[in-house]
Amino acid sequence: MSRTRTRRRLALAGILATAALGSAVPAQADPGANPGDCDIRLERLEAQFYEMADRRSYEAASEWWDARWHAYFQSCVIG
Repeated sequence: MSRTRTRRRLALAGILATAALGSAVPAQADPGANPGDCDIRLERLEAQFYEMADRRSYEAASEWWDARWHAYFQSCVIG
């Protein structure tokens, strides 16, 4: 297996684990936040990630994901 393919699989596994953690912890979110809004935001982020990975590269999409995930995590998970 090539080094790039391995890195892509590891990055995808990390993203999926992070997404699973984020969707499993909404009870800690801000009480004023609507959990449905956070679920919709996460679904949109995931869709945008895969679109960007298709358009540009998986690495570029991963960098984009880091910034967006941090904002999502701050507002929906931590509150």
